Amino acid sequence: MTADSAHLSLQDRVRKELPELSAAESRVARALLGEYPLAGLETVAKFAQRAQTSGPTILRFVGRLGFAGYAEFQEALRNEIQSRLQSPLTRYSAATRDGATDLYGEVSDALRRNIEGAASGLGREELAAMVAQLCDPRRNVFFIGGRFSWMLASYFHHYLRELRPGARIIRDSSAAWADYLLDVREGDVVVVFDFRRYQKDVEEFAKGAKAQGATILLVTDVWYSPIAAFSTFVVACPVAIPSAFDSGVAGLAVVELIVAGVVEALGESAKERIGGLETLRKTFNLGD
Repeated sequence: MTADSAHLSLQDRVRKELPELSAAESRVARALLGEYPLAGLETVAKFAQRAQTSGPTILRFVGRLGFAGYAEFQEALRNEIQSRLQSPLTRYSAATRDGATDLYGEVSDALRRNIEGAASGLGREELAAMVAQLCDPRRNVFFIGGRFSWMLASYFHHYLRELRPGARIIRDSSAAWADYLLDVREGDVVVVFDFRRYQKDVEEFAKGAKAQGATILLVTDVWYSPIAAFSTFVVACPVAIPSAFDSGVAGLAVVELIVAGVVEALGESAKERIGGLETLRKTFNLGD
């Protein structure tokens, strides 16, 4: 295992290896990603059955990821699960420190690294494909997030509704989300924000939208929400900082990066729309 791969989540490592895998190993990789991490916690025989391949192929795949054996691979999966499901209370003692350390310097460095990590992990071609769908006037764009990440969804929505029509934010409690799901059409885009301690109600909405033919654009953490298994686009954001709470700064940076692409792609049509909006705002004497 290289030093670089040691810092990637198992999902990232599997995705990175996909182009180099044999046909049989690709089936293993896709079976793992499709039911992550549960597929990898099964016995070799059950995992092989799920992937429609053989036990030796499973072991070759695990070896390609850098593990000495299947037991080591499963231990890495379990450790990842533990990290992914940590609550603020669980992390609280780890974040507590004596006064001798430079807390603010450590947090500042972590925030900078998180932003750089999110930006560097977003490929130019993938970004262009996301922007193209978000700019397509034939597609409505819905935004949804969890208890904290809803703020990022709302922020993104505020920008996009100024740039193009057809942008909607999923509001209210999940009990009312069926009303929004009813309006999702084939070809629409659903932008989902879902970070660790992933919310089941957000996942169910995304599944429903996918079943109705929507494209799912997921912004998540480096451990990946279960929604990644059926998303067309996945943007992974580092979130860890020396605190009881995860950081949302990388997610915010990703939003602004995508919005910049949308502004450039829409060009004059967005400029005209913003001009009309500014005229209307004067009527109501509204600022930014």
